[in-house]
Amino acid sequence: MKHFVLVAGYEQPPKNLPFRAYCENRVRQHVAANKAKEDLVFQIFDVGSGEVVVRTFTYPGGTRTESVAAVRSYDRVTRAHYDGNAFKDGQDGVMSVVDIYAAVQTIGVRAPGTLMELSFLSHGFAGGPVLVNSFDDEQAERLNSAGVKTLFLRLGNRRDPDDKDPRVKDFHEVNMRPAEFAAFRAAYHPDGYNWSWGCAFEYEVNEILHKLEHHPDYRSAGLPDTKVLVFRNLTRANVDNLSAMLGTTFPDHRKVEITFGELKLYFRRQILASYSHVLAVASGRKTFGGLIGTYAEPDGAPRPLMRVNTRFSRHFTFYKNYFGFALDPERRGYGAYDPAFI
Repeated sequence: MKHFVLVAGYEQPPKNLPFRAYCENRVRQHVAANKAKEDLVFQIFDVGSGEVVVRTFTYPGGTRTESVAAVRSYDRVTRAHYDGNAFKDGQDGVMSVVDIYAAVQTIGVRAPGTLMELSFLSHGFAGGPVLVNSFDDEQAERLNSAGVKTLFLRLGNRRDPDDKDPRVKDFHEVNMRPAEFAAFRAAYHPDGYNWSWGCAFEYEVNEILHKLEHHPDYRSAGLPDTKVLVFRNLTRANVDNLSAMLGTTFPDHRKVEITFGELKLYFRRQILASYSHVLAVASGRKTFGGLIGTYAEPDGAPRPLMRVNTRFSRHFTFYKNYFGFALDPERRGYGAYDPAFI
């Protein structure tokens, strides 16, 4: 029996994308492609409704049958949970990515080697899927046994208990104990994979890459690392971002001299810092996600899913030719993050 875990983020304004419907469409896609009539189990985690739905397809005598079980185990998300677009602290009843990890770990214990896909259908950024748009501010207030509020500060590598969204630190030992981590990895089928369907649009990364691609000395393939490029069109924010990632300074943002090798290091570090890369390494399986500096949108199909906007074709070429990235097998424009990438 093959397992699938599909996560629908909250349909937060201003872009109220129907993530739960996307999950249902993904189920239909996999069922239609199941020519071998293998038994399939889909767990759909709907963050907005707080509901977990299990759809099981079996084929006794070659005839498809379906059973559906639904449990609302978590609080429904409403606009009352928000201050503007920011998710408020102290809302423990709302579904968290930790609950998703626990579901994967359960598969790893009870049915190891059967998880085909872990998918986050939600908004996103390079740091990961956005389930509710919560924040990791490294502080949290909780009531102790005497009913007194205690403020926790400087959590470091520990997850912020107010944070519901995935983070790159999730697989650190303080957040996922060794036995839990082993169960997480054990869940995956040899052909299993992850998919982060949302955006990875880091503004500065996109802008710097765009300016590189339009530099008169740039070549889409074969440019040596030693080539010195002079930029006169970088903004101060661009240069500050470069400086922070490279650990160096540039005296004048109006004339920046930098080698192509240094620029590649900048983009490599952006890749290594992304949630898609970290998830690939943690699971030991490929993760399909937006390449840094790209965004996703509905694909326009009758039963829509998502794709990366094709206007980023130059970005695709850059990542392919200089970092060896392949794109997803469904031709949706997502990068294939390989766990072996360093």
